[in-house]
Amino acid sequence: MSDAADAIVVTGGTRVTSVVAEEVRLAAARVTTAADHLRTAAGRCSEARTVVAQDVLLWAGPQPGLHRARAAALEVVDEVARRLWAAAELYDLLGWRLLRAAGLYEEAESVATRIVGALVTAEGFVQGAFWSGGNRWLAAAAAGGVLATLARRTGTPAVLFDGVAPWATRAAAPWSDELVAGLGAGVAWSHPRAAGGDLSTSGGARVLADAVRRAPIVDVPAGLTVTQLQAGDFGSGGLPEWADSGGSLADSLRRVADLYPWAGDAPYATVAVQRVAAPDGGVSWTVLIPGTESVLPADHPWDAVTDLDLMARQQDGASATVQAALAAAGAGPDEPVTLVGHSLGGIAAMALASAPAFTDRYRLGGVVTAGAPVAQLASPPGVPALHLETPQELVSNTDGRSSAENPRTADRVTVARDLAGSQDPGDRAASGNLAAAHGVATHARTLDLAMASGDVRVAGVVARIEPLLDGKEVTTTFYRAERAPVGISP
Repeated sequence: MSDAADAIVVTGGTRVTSVVAEEVRLAAARVTTAADHLRTAAGRCSEARTVVAQDVLLWAGPQPGLHRARAAALEVVDEVARRLWAAAELYDLLGWRLLRAAGLYEEAESVATRIVGALVTAEGFVQGAFWSGGNRWLAAAAAGGVLATLARRTGTPAVLFDGVAPWATRAAAPWSDELVAGLGAGVAWSHPRAAGGDLSTSGGARVLADAVRRAPIVDVPAGLTVTQLQAGDFGSGGLPEWADSGGSLADSLRRVADLYPWAGDAPYATVAVQRVAAPDGGVSWTVLIPGTESVLPADHPWDAVTDLDLMARQQDGASATVQAALAAAGAGPDEPVTLVGHSLGGIAAMALASAPAFTDRYRLGGVVTAGAPVAQLASPPGVPALHLETPQELVSNTDGRSSAENPRTADRVTVARDLAGSQDPGDRAASGNLAAAHGVATHARTLDLAMASGDVRVAGVVARIEPLLDGKEVTTTFYRAERAPVGISP
């Protein structure tokens, strides 16, 4: 029986493969190799026949029946050679048919996928253009945000979210990237000037971000204040227990969950900056960045406004917070910095990784994202990057790209896990629940399974990042960001 690891697909890294067709081609190569071996054996039989036929002295002698034995031996050799040649021809034919099947499979799958994807994108474009024609989209978005906020505040997410048929989430997952691509293009097409001429999801996000800021009921200060937190600022009255310890990459990812106010008693918009001192005296830094904490504009930058800014590739409060926190913590230009982010935090991490102003100031040691749409963001060559995604969370596809469309380089690896295809009951349940599918715990489990699978690409990128996360002495400083009508103040 298959297990949860069977639902994992790894792309990128030093060995790029496809999933089904590549296996068929591998089988074809093995069959063709077997045909070559059969021909070699048939050739040896022919050589043996020549020896038997020409060596008259071997069969000379007074014993009766030797000539008949010689003739029988030649017949056996001829029959074996004939069968070997026939088998080689059959194996060649089988190899050709396997290669043909692989090609037809890829062509059929590609054509069918493109047709359905094009239809979904077209529908998304129509809807995006229609709803962005006036303020209807804003009313719909605001209504959705109010419902989500009420669900969180009243403790009734099961009524509002779990009650939605799980099959709808599972059905939408394979086409969510095409739908978002269409919606983004439709919104951008309706407002080309606000989109800056970019008819893509980035242009659409730019239109929406501008519209939100212009809304009369919204006040989003342009400034930012970043303040260091003390133990008493946490709801528990103390810092997280891991504040003075390093750990593995999986440990760092799970710690991001503790930075959410409803999970770890941290204040809203909190990031953690860990200073790691190695035994040889070297110093590295790890920044843990949580995701969206408010679907409505808030007094902090961990809200939907920042999500739109990040998707639009504009200046945003989350990236600015990370830079201010690193500066306040004392990170040096030659000390490697690893960014670990979930959702909005993952977009911010990749936005920083793709920003020359950041990479010129700090030495980037690695980037890890979970549940973040990062396909359209670049990372510097030589910097290991690991992306964890699930199609059922939908969030990773909000840039209009699927996990398979993430850049594939020797340094950049994406691990996608189909929760609906898992044999684990918890994974299958999460496949119909957006919050569970998108949660840090689900992505951490994906990382665990990917490591347990023995995939060399995953192991390779993790091995390059993990030495920067643990050392003989680890100290963690926590910072909170607030929007304010002033400049950034570390």
